[in-house]
Amino acid sequence: MNTQKEDLVSNWILENGNPAIEKLTKVNLATAAKVSLLLTQKGLNANTLAHLVDTQITEVNKWLNGKHNFSEKILTQITNALETES
Repeated sequence: MNTQKEDLVSNWILENGNPAIEKLTKVNLATAAKVSLLLTQKGLNANTLAHLVDTQITEVNKWLNGKHNFSEKILTQITNALETES
């Protein structure tokens, strides 16, 4: 690919942002807020969620702070875990 063309695209993204990344960030933050609300409604916390989905608390904290993407697999695990918890 033409280096000048690559630089043009890179410069445009730097100046204008990347709409796809911005949309993904919004979706992640909205998902994190929904998961946090569900945890609160069920009287659970991040430690409990980590145990329920068999992952580290640091990973759960990244999800809940919107600093890490939710995969389809983990969303399914979270949904199943929260549906079975009372």
